[in-house]
Amino acid sequence: MKKLLAILLCVLLILPHAGMAVENAEQNQSDDWNLVWADEFDGTHIDKSKWTYDIGNWIVDGDGNGIAPGWGNNELEYYTDSAENSFIRDGKLVIKAVKEKTEDEFGSYEYTSAKLKTKGLFSKKYGKFEARIKLPEGQGYWPAFWLLPENDVYGGWAASGEIDIMEAAGAKTDEIGGTIHYGDVYPNNVYKGASYHFPEGESITDFHTYSIEWEPGEIRWYVDGNLYQTLDNWYSKSKNNAANYSFPAPFDQEFYMILNLAVGGWYGGNPDQSTSFPGEMEIDYVRVYELEGRDYQTPVEPNVEKVELPPHAKQPLEDGNFIYDRQYEKGFTKVIEEDEALDSTYWNFVQLPSFGGKGQISATQLNDQTFAKVDIENPGNALWSLQKIQQIPAATGATYKVSFDAKSTSTRNMKVKVSGGADRGWTKYSNEEAIELTSTLKTYSFTFDMTHETDLAARLEFNMGANGTSPIWIGNVKVEDITGQQDHDVLKEPLPDGNHIYNGTFDQGKIDRMTYWDFLSEGNAEALGSVNEEIRNFKATIINGGETSSDIKLKQSGIQFAKGNTYKLTFKAKSDQSRSLEVDIRGKDGLQSYHLDSVNLTTEMEEKTVEFLIPESYEDSEGQLIFYLGGNQGDIFIDDVTLLNTDRKLVAPEVLNGEFTENLDGWTPYVHFDANAQISHENGEAKASITNQGNEEWSVILEQKGLKFSEGEEYVISFDIRSTLNRKIIFSLENNEYKRYLSETVDVTEEMENVQYKLVMPENDTLNLKFQMGKYGGVPHDLYIDHVKIALAEEETQEDPPTSEEEMTPELDNGTFDEGLKHWNQWWGDQWSGLAQGNATIDDGTLVVDLLKTGATSYSPQIFQKGIQFKQGETYKVSFDGKVDEARKLNVNIGKELAEDPWFVPFAPSKTFDLTNEMTTYSYTFEMTEQSFDDGKLVFELGNIEGGNTATKIYLDNISIEPAIASEEDVPTEEDESTEEEIKDKEQDDDAMNNEGDNSDSSNEFSSDNENHPATSEEKESLSPTSDDSKNGSDEVPAYDKVEGDGENQLPQTATRMFERLLVGILICGIGGFLLVKKRRMN
Repeated sequence: MKKLLAILLCVLLILPHAGMAVENAEQNQSDDWNLVWADEFDGTHIDKSKWTYDIGNWIVDGDGNGIAPGWGNNELEYYTDSAENSFIRDGKLVIKAVKEKTEDEFGSYEYTSAKLKTKGLFSKKYGKFEARIKLPEGQGYWPAFWLLPENDVYGGWAASGEIDIMEAAGAKTDEIGGTIHYGDVYPNNVYKGASYHFPEGESITDFHTYSIEWEPGEIRWYVDGNLYQTLDNWYSKSKNNAANYSFPAPFDQEFYMILNLAVGGWYGGNPDQSTSFPGEMEIDYVRVYELEGRDYQTPVEPNVEKVELPPHAKQPLEDGNFIYDRQYEKGFTKVIEEDEALDSTYWNFVQLPSFGGKGQISATQLNDQTFAKVDIENPGNALWSLQKIQQIPAATGATYKVSFDAKSTSTRNMKVKVSGGADRGWTKYSNEEAIELTSTLKTYSFTFDMTHETDLAARLEFNMGANGTSPIWIGNVKVEDITGQQDHDVLKEPLPDGNHIYNGTFDQGKIDRMTYWDFLSEGNAEALGSVNEEIRNFKATIINGGETSSDIKLKQSGIQFAKGNTYKLTFKAKSDQSRSLEVDIRGKDGLQSYHLDSVNLTTEMEEKTVEFLIPESYEDSEGQLIFYLGGNQGDIFIDDVTLLNTDRKLVAPEVLNGEFTENLDGWTPYVHFDANAQISHENGEAKASITNQGNEEWSVILEQKGLKFSEGEEYVISFDIRSTLNRKIIFSLENNEYKRYLSETVDVTEEMENVQYKLVMPENDTLNLKFQMGKYGGVPHDLYIDHVKIALAEEETQEDPPTSEEEMTPELDNGTFDEGLKHWNQWWGDQWSGLAQGNATIDDGTLVVDLLKTGATSYSPQIFQKGIQFKQGETYKVSFDGKVDEARKLNVNIGKELAEDPWFVPFAPSKTFDLTNEMTTYSYTFEMTEQSFDDGKLVFELGNIEGGNTATKIYLDNISIEPAIASEEDVPTEEDESTEEEIKDKEQDDDAMNNEGDNSDSSNEFSSDNENHPATSEEKESLSPTSDDSKNGSDEVPAYDKVEGDGENQLPQTATRMFERLLVGILICGIGGFLLVKKRRMN
């Protein structure tokens, strides 16, 4: 009875809670939303079919190179997939931040945590995203529930967008934030958002439901069902586009979900003594819904109503210019303290000591006009180290045009933008435009839409810091309100990638995606022109094709043509029936045709090409491209229109002051706060005096920015470098998003060495050349750099390559290490292969690798040399001298390096050698069965080799690769003075060696660790069976090509003495025959 009563009581207690659960579920799912994905965390383990992990602390590129620490946010934690940092407990996902030390190849960390994501497993465009979460309290905790794009359709962060559903600073328990990030790629990204403040008595440490409802053109944020923010205005832009991507980009693609608990970072600062560890973020559930009760809303072009400036605001002059004192008659207010106020009307010159900038500004005459001239004594360590600023009003909803004339004495950059001040969080209202100055005076301009709240004290900034000491002239500065005045048919300068067509991909400008194009029907023709939001190509729906092809037109005007130049037009096109279209190139007024071509279409989308010459008779400054689509009923689809000037002479990017004859002009030095260094100019060289190298490779940098590279072109980059201390640096070419196209480790010695690299560009991009000189060194030293040069490979003078395969011979350089480490490279592992520790030096002409710790694989670490030539069908002999302090194994690999998986193609099976504390010569032969190759790689693997991975000192010398000659070791040459008696003595020694026990299973000195690469016929003939003794470090003398002491070669040991005697007999007969022939020739 008592048991029955207890059961009834339990049921009565449970039923109300069950009802509440159902009620909550119904509240979370309104009539319009249908659940399509969920994780209720009701299992015992994290569901790996729904969640994966980010690991580490660094953003890395596709080659594993570290791009930015702290996930680009200054975070301190190391993310793991350990059950210590993320697990299921009581039906909830727990993300736990722990104060514990860990490290990887990039550095060491004080905290661990977890970051879970659905990337590659689940992503969605539009819908309702919701999670019920409890957050930790504490200074430095930064929990978040957010979305990132599954594919960066519009470019790197944040051009493709980011949606922060919820993020919180652990020290502020009464509020959370919701934000979107968008715009251009960093650093031209922007963001907007709002905070939600909890009612009194509630905080982030309670469970709350955080959600967004995301529809085309609108995102709504909720906490516990309370709407607190709606955003419906954003944009996305690419450097090669003339206009923004059409709204609602970038928030019109699939995004995946992220849950993480960061420690430290920009959002709430770092932990302090008050922070309690560990901290936990608990997630009750994550749910995603699809809108099914109605259709998703149709996006509407953002139309921010223009705000009129108040009477007390700075008003434009009679010519519409908001810039006062264009002639610099009022002089300049010089600002040298951070809390010093700017002049609110006229020009300011800012140079703050905390950023190291120092210079002078003055008014001067140039071309009979007054310009401001900035002379730079020290460029400082930041763009804003030196600034020319005037405050202007910027009204919400207005479009502004900024224009100015500028020059320098040589090629250099400066950055120009319109932004808010400190009270606006330095928010950028325009992109930060990179202005490439030359010694020629030019006019520069850009436009921007003011989408932020009106700012009566916006700042027009000319940022001239951190980019060399070349002076800058600036004049004729204008800021004009051009709202509603944009004309898309005016002259169009070619885009940065050289394309003369604007919006050739039909995904830019107004929401119809037809900006810069005109679609026209004439006569009795009738057609509709449109761009589908999903497919994003132009479609001409032909209702009545008219009488001729020209009755229906797709046209772009304002195209810049140069007479006497050849152009190549490419586009993709198809029709729903076989038909043709015509391409016409016309002058500005459309009256004269300069080229007319007919193109046949099929029902398949195909790329078409039309090439044409603009004649010398062409006099217009601009022209038209017209597609004639009439005269037929078939609908036509067009996409990816490009027009390139094929006569444009390609030149290599000019390295400014690569000889360092003009101090550091054109170069930007950077020293991070964790380092101590002085970068200067001395005797025609760049000099980096480093007393503390800092913790990161980028802690000390010498950089040149703004170098333009072209797709498909091969470049040769070269420089001279030396150091007072043997060390390594990182040399890289990367864009402003830190995408690396070239990243090389350079071993620097006391000798000035010329270093060269080749780069084939996969795309058009503007790169920054960087010497990253931090992290390595350990003691004060100086680095010297000179003769930095970039050339097109076809222009670079090089030695003539072999004219045929017969001329290809291996050329292994510096195998005796007489030139130090020149031509040799070393690699110490990564996060996948395990990080090895140690160093490589030269001691009395011998390479000494002091191995303190191996990585997890056999090839971490390794010593290698590239650029070795091998000919298909040839047999080669590899030899080297080696020893170790403590017995261990070493692998030798020869092959072809690849830039992607499988990373390496072997030319021969991997060879494993047992090294002892006696300097010994080792060798083997292999046949080159792969195609001939002139950039082969020789690798000595010193890592975690099974059965012999001791961390010890390894000594290598006299490394060589030579064509193998079958009898060169067995037949005496004319210089060989061995007598018949010495040969008999050698035969007796061999017999004695064979009589020492049973040696029928004596080992050779190597074994293959790759059964998938069988030995060649030549190798099989030279191998003898491998004994267990050799694997256990036997002291038996191996019989194949292993040479003790003075290096005299031993004869191969065979399975039986009879076979050996036969070989000796053949040898003696050969020698006798040789001597007989020689004697006859002498007679």
